[in-house]
Amino acid sequence: PRVGDDTPGHPLADRLAAEGRFAEAVRERLRGMVRRLVAAGAVAQRPGLTVTELTEEASRHLPVVDPPLRAAAALFSTLWYAHRPALAEHDRRMRELADELDRVLAGRPEEPR
Repeated sequence: PRVGDDTPGHPLADRLAAEGRFAEAVRERLRGMVRRLVAAGAVAQRPGLTVTELTEEASRHLPVVDPPLRAAAALFSTLWYAHRPALAEHDRRMRELADELDRVLAGRPEEPR
């Protein structure tokens, strides 16, 4: 996934989700996660990096990001590479994973569900 220009709060992803474009919303949320990983120094910004390569590199440099990032990569791959229909539930889950990544990057404990 490439690094885009989405601002904090994910307005583009939120707009896409509101329009029912859930696969695109999931992709934008993953892009936001990539930007935060780049900012945290967990991964270098390199065009052409696959989601699998990104996950491996970030997890190697900052192991705490592995659980949410691996789950986000799997969700993204299911929708984009396996061409499964995206639903609101997929976007909700990607939002949760993005929030979890933010928490682990900030050193905060996981919030109860």
